[in-house]
Amino acid sequence: MGVTVVFRKELADHLGSRRYLVLFALILLLSTMSAYQGVLYIRDRPQAGFMAIFWGAQFGFSFTYLMVFFGPIIGLALGFDAVNKERTSGSLSVLLSQPIYRDAVINGKFLAGVTALSLLGVSTITIMSSLATTLLGFGPGAEDLLRIILIASLTILYLAFWLGLGLLFSTVTKKTSTSILMSIATWLLCSIMISIIAALVANMVAPIPMPSGPGANMTRLFESPEYRELIQRRFTIQSNIQRISPAYLYNEAVQAIMGRAGGSFFIGPGGGSPFRSLDISQALTMSWPQITAIAVGLVACFAASYILFLRLEIRPGG
Repeated sequence: MGVTVVFRKELADHLGSRRYLVLFALILLLSTMSAYQGVLYIRDRPQAGFMAIFWGAQFGFSFTYLMVFFGPIIGLALGFDAVNKERTSGSLSVLLSQPIYRDAVINGKFLAGVTALSLLGVSTITIMSSLATTLLGFGPGAEDLLRIILIASLTILYLAFWLGLGLLFSTVTKKTSTSILMSIATWLLCSIMISIIAALVANMVAPIPMPSGPGANMTRLFESPEYRELIQRRFTIQSNIQRISPAYLYNEAVQAIMGRAGGSFFIGPGGGSPFRSLDISQALTMSWPQITAIAVGLVACFAASYILFLRLEIRPGG
């Protein structure tokens, strides 16, 4: 009973807040633009298929790109002050003075956040698919529809992870300013800095020798087996380091579900070219480790928040 009361109250607060409405409008606008780019990409390359609306990017960004970089902001924005804001204002002590258990409070907050994120993710993907169907004159087939459902489910899981992390920051810290700084630092590390660090480490471990002098032949270097082996080694090192980031894991999993193996973390104009096509079973097999890692991270963040909240000392007035 207590979980339902907290859930309804928190969900109403999320859906009616300016923060959520601004984030929803921003993601919806950018996703609509990415869908339009995907439509243009498909018109130029009919063999790409309907799923190209999610990765085809004529002008530099796609749906996957948006979720990799803006998904953490959305999840963290709904969770970074879920506990400490009410704790500081004193409303949390008033709430707990009612016949409501502590675990009902934290569970209700988390479920409300996941529901709000699910509404955002599902509605965005639905609008993108509907817009693309209208502009292209054809819709997704049965297999494409299954892939879209899988992408929507994975996106909700990905956003829920960042919500759980924001909830953990909000539980650990007393001030919202501290939790928002921790959230921003984590977003920068996972979405941007980890790629730079991975590139630097790969360059130190496996540097590329550049020929010099008047007799240097760059073409011969690029075509040599040693060069290709070195590039593969560098890619492996970078990938292993970047897998620390949930954003990279999400990108790898989505690329596989869309039937594109070997997608890169940064998706530039044109969305990149897949190395090989994957059917549904192959896609799930290839993306399962990444999905499991994100799910484990979500459970760990929420479990830590749950335990800390139950042990939190809450006094009237903060």
